[in-house]
Amino acid sequence: MGKKFRTHVQGESLQKKIDADFEKYYSLWALFIAFLLLTIYVWLFYFKVFDITLSLAITFTILTGVIFIYGFRKSCRLIKHIRNCYKGMEGERLVGEMLNKLSDDSVRVFHDVCGSEFNVDHLIVSTRGIFTIETKHYDRKKGYNFLFQDGKLLFNGRQCRTLLNQMDGEASFIREKLDELCGRVYPIQKVAIIIGAYIDNPQSDFSNYWILNENSFPKFFNNSKEVLSIDEVRLISTQLTEWLKVSVD
Repeated sequence: MGKKFRTHVQGESLQKKIDADFEKYYSLWALFIAFLLLTIYVWLFYFKVFDITLSLAITFTILTGVIFIYGFRKSCRLIKHIRNCYKGMEGERLVGEMLNKLSDDSVRVFHDVCGSEFNVDHLIVSTRGIFTIETKHYDRKKGYNFLFQDGKLLFNGRQCRTLLNQMDGEASFIREKLDELCGRVYPIQKVAIIIGAYIDNPQSDFSNYWILNENSFPKFFNNSKEVLSIDEVRLISTQLTEWLKVSVD
């Protein structure tokens, strides 16, 4: 029986990062516990339970203290990163479920399209065009605000070029990959779906970037003009599926 294949599901890359962080977290504390036990063993030698020098006992105590401080700080950073990954994964899954509802014969949705050092959260191939989608998930209670004006994006009043650069990079990556797979350069619509933040676009500028919340995107998408044929959608989707498929153990 031949191998079975599938494409990625939403949040799969973030789940891998979370698993890797947990592995680092447990390894740090395993190292500390090992040195703690070794230090206790050394002090037992010093107190004549065994035979050892004071300097060696102090050395192991200092080493254990240093490992504890390093492990504690590193663990705090790992826990923060894990929480952010869980938040991001929750956002990707919410958006993924919403996008899956748009799927039909003219709309194909791909999730977690991995590049060399990044991933495209979602990719839509449809008769309405090709869309790269970056998902951001914030705590609604904290009142975060995005303002897109004069081609600039402000986050809580400060310029935020990072998200626009991210959207540009993901679109360029998909454009180049489709040129390689299909032999044609397709226009890519760059989209960011923001969950849990207020978004203001006073000039209604959606020429280069769509920065929307999860409720707005389906309306914008459904109101878009059809620019690709069903046959083109099928061809692109087939090529992408072949490129993105991963084996199922």
